[in-house]
Amino acid sequence: MKKIIFSLVVVLAVFALGPAAVPPAQAAYPEPGKVIELMHHSSPGGGAGLFVLTVGDLLNKTGIVKNKIQVTTHQGGSSAVALNYLHSKAGDPYVVMMWTTAQLNAMNRGTTRMKIDDITWLTTLVEDGNVMIVPYKSQYKTAKELIADAKANPKKISVGINSVGGSEHIMAARIERVAGVKFNITAFEFSPTQLIGGHIDMAFGNTLETSSHYKSKRLRVLANMGENRVPYYKDIPTLIEQGTNAAFTQFRGFFGGPNFPAEAVKFWEDAFAKLMKTKEFKEFMKKTDYIDAYKTAVDTKAFIAGYNAELIKDTKYIQESK
Repeated sequence: MKKIIFSLVVVLAVFALGPAAVPPAQAAYPEPGKVIELMHHSSPGGGAGLFVLTVGDLLNKTGIVKNKIQVTTHQGGSSAVALNYLHSKAGDPYVVMMWTTAQLNAMNRGTTRMKIDDITWLTTLVEDGNVMIVPYKSQYKTAKELIADAKANPKKISVGINSVGGSEHIMAARIERVAGVKFNITAFEFSPTQLIGGHIDMAFGNTLETSSHYKSKRLRVLANMGENRVPYYKDIPTLIEQGTNAAFTQFRGFFGGPNFPAEAVKFWEDAFAKLMKTKEFKEFMKKTDYIDAYKTAVDTKAFIAGYNAELIKDTKYIQESK
């Protein structure tokens, strides 16, 4: 009888201690009611701004993400302001940022508190092709003519870029390096607008930024800037096809800051994979001339290593050209 009583006391003691001994369960991510900040670095009307707005809107409308998504922009310093803000949110899984060339090069230049190794990669979604553009009444009818004039007259041709170290800057720098020319490069908030206004001779833009002006004959497209032609401008040859061995392809994806929790990485990886399969996002890609380039978090990290190695060369050239 004493043994039975002793056993009952031990069992009761274990039950009594159990709740105190077991750590409290963490709330599932994302917690209901928590607002998610989806951020970018540029003007709301540009390609990056529209991309993030659309992604956030579709994630909510399709029910893939039930928490409210609030899109914000943190402009300045060629994405340094946005990266420093994200760095200040270390460990916060409710702040997610779009990545593209500008962020990588800001970190390559060493102008941000955020470093490449601090990034928590979440996904790559699309390839966003660019084209070389000039005013419709420009004297240049082909890329060959423009590059020949630039070679004969260094710094004569003014080229607009949206941000220092951004995709437009990389494209201009790669042409300079390969063709042995020098442009007069100036940063504007949105270069295609400056081009149409007659303030610069050449700029770069994606289909979304250029197609309406192309249709209205406000600008002329001289070349596709990628290794391949984008669908909308399939009749326009690449620079490589025109004899200048320079190319650049921009990608768009998302990342988190330092110490972004593993459960949040898994959530976003699944969410973006689902988004890519929706009819709405496929229609958006077709409308904007984006090409499916989906990669998981792990695959994105591996891809960035090679992609960024080339950007580091571009950054070095840009810094040495100052």
